Order: sequence, then C-alpha cells, then structure tokens
Amino acid sequence: MHSSAFKLTITALAAVIAAGVPANAPASAQSLLQAASPSQIPPQAVSQAPSPQTGLLDAVPGSAPLGQGMILSTRPMSLARAAADQDLMLISFEQPRSALTLEGENDVVDLSFVVDKATLAGGGDLVIAYRNAVSVMPEASMLSVTVNGAAAGEFAIRSPSGFTTQKLMISPAWLRDGVNEVRLRAVQRHRVDCSMEATYELWTEIDQQASGFRPNSATRPAGFARLRGIGRNADHLTDMRLVLPNNAGVEALNMAAPLVQTMALALNRDDLAVSVADTEGTGPGLDLVVVTDETRMPSDTGANTAPYGLSIGSATDPRRARVTLHTASRQDIPAALLAAIQGPLRDLVDTGMAAPKKGEIRAEEAAVYTLADAGYTAAPFSGRLFRNGFEMVMPADFYPAEYATMDLLLHAATSPGLKPTSQLLVRINGHIVKSLPMRDTGGQVFSGQRLELPLRAFRPGRNQVELLAELERDSDDACVFAQRNETTPRFILLENTEIRVPRLARVARLPELATMAGSAYPYATKAGVDVHALKADAYSVSAALTVVARMTLAAREPLPVRLAFGPPAAGLRGNALVIAPQRAVEELARLGPTAFPDIPERIEFASGFGFADPIQTSSVHLPGAALPIAMTTDPMALLDAFRQTTRNQGGTSHVVESLGETLNDGFRSFRYWLNYERPSDLAPLVEPRRRAMLSQRPNVSGEGVVTWLTADTSLDMLDVSMMLADPAIWNRIEGENVVFDLDQRTIRTVRPESYFAHEVTDYGPANLRRVAAAWFSDHFRVYVALVLGMMAVFAIWLGRAVPRAGVRTEQ
Repeated sequence: MHSSAFKLTITALAAVIAAGVPANAPASAQSLLQAASPSQIPPQAVSQAPSPQTGLLDAVPGSAPLGQGMILSTRPMSLARAAADQDLMLISFEQPRSALTLEGENDVVDLSFVVDKATLAGGGDLVIAYRNAVSVMPEASMLSVTVNGAAAGEFAIRSPSGFTTQKLMISPAWLRDGVNEVRLRAVQRHRVDCSMEATYELWTEIDQQASGFRPNSATRPAGFARLRGIGRNADHLTDMRLVLPNNAGVEALNMAAPLVQTMALALNRDDLAVSVADTEGTGPGLDLVVVTDETRMPSDTGANTAPYGLSIGSATDPRRARVTLHTASRQDIPAALLAAIQGPLRDLVDTGMAAPKKGEIRAEEAAVYTLADAGYTAAPFSGRLFRNGFEMVMPADFYPAEYATMDLLLHAATSPGLKPTSQLLVRINGHIVKSLPMRDTGGQVFSGQRLELPLRAFRPGRNQVELLAELERDSDDACVFAQRNETTPRFILLENTEIRVPRLARVARLPELATMAGSAYPYATKAGVDVHALKADAYSVSAALTVVARMTLAAREPLPVRLAFGPPAAGLRGNALVIAPQRAVEELARLGPTAFPDIPERIEFASGFGFADPIQTSSVHLPGAALPIAMTTDPMALLDAFRQTTRNQGGTSHVVESLGETLNDGFRSFRYWLNYERPSDLAPLVEPRRRAMLSQRPNVSGEGVVTWLTADTSLDMLDVSMMLADPAIWNRIEGENVVFDLDQRTIRTVRPESYFAHEVTDYGPANLRRVAAAWFSDHFRVYVALVLGMMAVFAIWLGRAVPRAGVRTEQ
C-alpha cells in the first residue's frame, strides 16, 4: 500500500473512532448466450443462482432449486466438513465460497493464504478438496496449480461422486512471509456433447472448509496474522461475534462499533457476518471483546486480565480467536485503536484492504485500464466458448445514460477453421450489449478493434463485465472422441485489451441501493449514518452491525456510526439506516415517531432469539414491486395500486382513455428495453412465504435517505443478515427495493420509477452539459415534445416572416 493511502486510512479512522465513542439502446445481437448460465442469472431476478455447491442429499426444502445443467454428487458434504473441523492446523483460503467454483472449458480461480517465517520454514501441503460434474471427462480434464508463480503440480479432474482431497507438497522456497497467491486453472471437456450449451454443464467446486495450506511445522502464524487463516462457519461465512455483558445496552454498542469496523477492514473478508451475544461463539470465527476499567466482563471470559491495548488470544473453542480491546476508560479507545492500526494491524491492512484486488477495476472518469489491471493473464484457448469476467466499480455519482460510450479496444486473434457464425459478445450485468462477428474462416487478428459499450448498461457501484467468444468448428458437429483435437488453439485474448472510461455525468441520484453496496454512498461521508433498531433484540442488532461492516468494506474506510434503539426523529436531517421487524414498522406507521413506545435500553439476548411475530402481515401488490404495508401510506403509491387493479372493470372504455393507456404501456415497454430490463421485471411479484425487504426512501426533510431493512420476525432478520453477508447477494443489490425470499435464498430487485438528485459535486459547464444530455435521454418524451415545439415555433415565425420579406416586382 502506498504510504499516502495508508495515511488517509489512519486519518479517516481517527476521525471515525473519535466520533463513534460516546463522551459519557441494447445491441440486437442474438445468441444462445442470452440464456445466461446458472452462475450468471441477472440480479434483477435472482442473486444466488442454482449452483453445484449443495449436494442432492443436502438439498433440503428451502434450498435453491437445481438448474438444468447442474449434475450434482450424492455424497453429503458433512464428511469433508467434519474433517476440516478436526484439522486445526489447516490455514484456510481467504476467498469466499462464491469464488471457489471453476466453470466452463477453461477457468481460473485466484486464492490466497497467509503464513509467517516460522510457519513457512518447513514447507507444507496445499490441500485441495474438490468435486466435479459427472459430465466432465476425466481423460481430458486437468486442474493445474501454481503457488506464487511456481508450478506446484496438476491432477486429473475425476471426482463426480463426492469430494476428493488432493495434496501437493509445497517447498519452503516457493513460499513467502505474508500473503501467498495460489492460482487454480481448470481445463474441462464434456464427455459426450461438443455443443456450446454443454459447456454450462462443466464445473468443479472447491470445498471451502477442507481446503487450504497445512504447514509441516507444529505452529500456525502468530499474532494477528493468524486471523487471515480463520475458517468459515456452517453457513460458509466468516463469523465475527461481538461479546457483551448480559446487561449491555446501546452505549456499549457505540463503544464497540469502531472495533467492529477496524477488524472488518483488517480481515478484509467479503463474507463477514457480525453477531452480538453475551457468550462466546463456537466453531471457526472471531470473538471481539471491549473492556475498560469501568466496564468489566464476566470473569470466565479472561478478557479482564488482557493487557492494555488491542491483543489477540485463544478462545474457548480452539477453532476461534479472541481479540480484546482493553483501555482504562472509554475515552482511551480511539488512541488504542490508532496504535493498533499503526502497529500490529498495519501488515493486515497493507496487504489486504489497501492492496489491489484481482478481478476488480475501480474505475474513474477519463481513465484507461487494461485486462491486466483486473488480474487477467493471456493464454491460448482451444475450447468452444471462451469466457472471461471481471468487476468494474463505477463512481457513486455516475449517471448512466446515452451521452457517451465506454470503449473496449480489443486485442485478440482467432485461428483458421472456425465457423462463420463465430462472434465475440460483451455482457454487462447479465445483458448482452455488444457483438462482434468473426466471420473470416481463415483467422482474424484484432489490433485495437473498437467496441462501443453503452453507459446505460452500467450502474453506480459494482458491475459484472464478461467477454464471451463463440468458437465452433465443423468437426464439433460430429463430436467423435477419436477425432477430437483439443490441443489446437482457437482464440487468444491479450491482456493489453483496453477499457477506456469517458468523461462522466457526475450527479448522485437516489434511491439507488447499488451505490450503498458498491461504495457505501451516501453513508460514507463526514456526517456518517444513524442506525436505528426498532427492537432491541440480539438478531436486529446483529443485522445492523452486519450491514455496517459491509458498508465499511465497501467504503474501504470506517464510517461515523451512531446506533440507537427507537425510530428516527420526525424531522430527521441526514442519512439513516433502520432495522425493524414488520410488526414494529406497522406500529411506527400507525403511531408516528413521537408516540412510538419507548424501547428498553438493554439488549434482549434471550427473548430476542425466541421472538415470533403474532400478527400476520401482507403487502400491496404492485407490478414488479412489493412494498411493505407500512410503506404504502404514500397516497401516490396507493392510487397507482388502485388504478392498476380497477383499470379494466368499467363498462365501455372511453376511446381517448384507452388510447392513452395503450401509449403509456408502449412507452413503459420501450423504457424497459432502453434500460436493459427483461419482460420478467414487468410480471407481478409472487409473494414469498418468508420474506424480508431492503428499501431506500428520501427522508422527510429531503436532505438525505433512509434505508429500511424489514422482516416479518426477528428470526427472519437473522436469515436476511446471513444473506446480506454473502457477497453473491450483497454485490447484486440495486434499485429502490430488494425483496429477499428467505426460503429459496434468492432476491428480486425493483428499480424506482423516478430518481431525485441527491448531490452535484461538479457545477462546471461541461458536467452540466453531460447531465442535461443524460436527463433528456432518460426523459425522451420531453425531448421530443421540446423539439416538436421548437419546430412549430420556427414554422410559425417562418410563415409570418417570409411574406413580409419578399421582393416587390412591378408588372
């Protein structure tokens, strides 16, 4: 990490800790790829796609449905998990479960683990526990492994009936003190099918809990470095538990919030789930304890005897670690955390949060990036369907519209013998937006071929960008095993392929949950965020801290957070996050903030876990949306719902009214097409049996937004917090509302009908021109009316001016 960046992090942390501690038009290309693979189902419909990560015996009611192309093994995963639990010397990989599946004919997964000098001295074994689809042909499918660029070995992919463990001996000469990088490359071929559709049936899954590095020495990394190797819990998440006294209240939460954010940044785990309890956790994870001479913990935790400052020790469960912050008083907490971030935690921040992340480009306007910046390494490809993807994080105040294009300058080549139907496709957030035909059967070389990608296909925050090449040959139709030549390359994509970001229209538009997920906007400001829990139970508080930790990681710096029990004030100014069971939301809508009953200041550790909502709630069904009943107090929303349900119940429709409805429907369909939305987004929502909702609304003062996380019960609140901790869910939330199906583990996102400008950071004429062009592209009916009006005015003027300006002639 550059020293300047580190100093900025330290400065931000100092300010936050001090504030947080209480003082007392889409392309027309058509392809089979438009039916996205199960791992690429667009976020508007599903966030966690059917995947090979659950065996048939593990598929219980409420799990994700199985996809057509998914052929799963039948051996339970519990055996591998139990083995991993018993292997206390295994240093886990840092990457989340969603990043451990290799798909298609050629795929790469980049992993990492951390060791120190004492641990690497004796070398060790790289443990890879994997299983694969039965459609993978073992005779032609290989998994190769490199460690820090050195070839560590390869093995045939042949484990369709359950997890198999492969161990590769790693020499100490290949290891380095600190972060070690592992690259897995899978080359997979189908047993019987040579079509491109069949490539979606090829996958290899790495077992997260049974894979990692096992050193030969009897010691694991010492100090805070051991935190980077902590395993995941049964939900495949990194468990961070804040342990509080059983009489703790909101004051203890505010005192501990800076520690939670500091450790979230130090761990740099994308799958971090925060829980709050009055007892230590069990299973792999991390316990956090804050102790001052004024506030003591129960004696059985051992935290009271910890040294002053931030220290790490062993927890009761040998698979966990305990981090204790011990100070003389609460006023000493900022100094203690600053000393830790500048001292023992510095290496973790330096090599983790502040280091570039492979597979990610954090874009800025008027900048040029290459695929190498996303960690891509060029290699010849001999399959039928080439796929390469990366994430592009756009600025929070980026206005996506048709005022410019993002240019992709392609550097690639094809080999002779391909079908003339071969083509390169660019898919953004699940939508194919550009195609490049590759019809030359004699082979082609592309040296800076320009592909214009529409800015409207992107969104503020995280975007999934994929490059796909369809590369069929005539011999694929026969698919004769003896005649198949899998060694001749068909395509190569060079790593100097460029992505050029144009000047952007910079105006922050809300509501937009994608900006919160991608960069914690608008909460990552000096004003910070007020977090309100309408019920003081442990599940609601855990959900609140999980969202805070996720926003901290998105902002890449700690946030000024103020936690409170109870609703926001009636005249709230600024931004807020509200966590509430549905019953409490309805009561707030009925009574208002001033009459809302007082909430106990103590956290309900026991009763909160057994809470069940006795009131059955429902929703108003809107096309493509589902708003909690407490949110439907907006008269315009109720009026729109009434009109939708009664529009066809009259006798004889008026001709003008019918024509207006037809034009509005046509305009709505065109708008969905223009915004790269699917017809399924227009369909009425099927109400989940168990659901939760994340919604963003402007506050009553108009000077900020309030984000609501609601669920029917506190137990459901726990489930939705676990879903938000999953990066496969968090990175795909967008729009105004996100509806969580807690049984199917899927989400549906709903875009707002209209946005409001929250902040304009650049009032220069160039930016205002781009903003105006973007606004007119979004409101083209106004643009057309304005053009027609100007033409009419010009015609009237011309009709009056020309006769008077004519030349008089004498007869």
